[in-house]
Amino acid sequence: LPTSKIRNEHSEITHYTNFLDRIMRGLFDNPDKCIVQWLNTALNESKTRKFEGRTKQPDFTVSIICQLQTSATLFVGEVSPPSKKGDVYKNCNDLIRFGVFMKDPKSSVDKGADIKVLGFQCIDYKVDYYIMDLVKGIYIMLHVGQVSIPASLKDMSSFVDDIELSLRIQDIF
Repeated sequence: LPTSKIRNEHSEITHYTNFLDRIMRGLFDNPDKCIVQWLNTALNESKTRKFEGRTKQPDFTVSIICQLQTSATLFVGEVSPPSKKGDVYKNCNDLIRFGVFMKDPKSSVDKGADIKVLGFQCIDYKVDYYIMDLVKGIYIMLHVGQVSIPASLKDMSSFVDDIELSLRIQDIF
């Protein structure tokens, strides 16, 4: 991380490569059990939908490894860089798509399995965590909390203050 926040606006790819990747991999990557991926392809669980292009593609997934292949997706994420912070339409649309991305893996898991799908939406340097469950035939998506990710070394104190929530999400996962 830079010592001070860089003023130039950057792209979505730069945002998750330089700021989110280290945090998310540190929390959720376990090469023997699951794999963190920044995707550029559709989820297998979403391929039955008739949507085209980016509407099938979450930015982030954590998938279970079973017999040396990725199988069920248990964590999804959507990212908007600081330059899109004020684009309410895009961010609301991402939240809807994100809910669908969380629902599809939940629907594809065996009916008797008690698996909750987790996710996050990152807008600017704020990460909102969500959990989805199927209760009596209704998909329920709950907001778990929000953490700030550091844009510079000067922002590390707020990240450390929020780390407890991220560790709780890791425990749920």
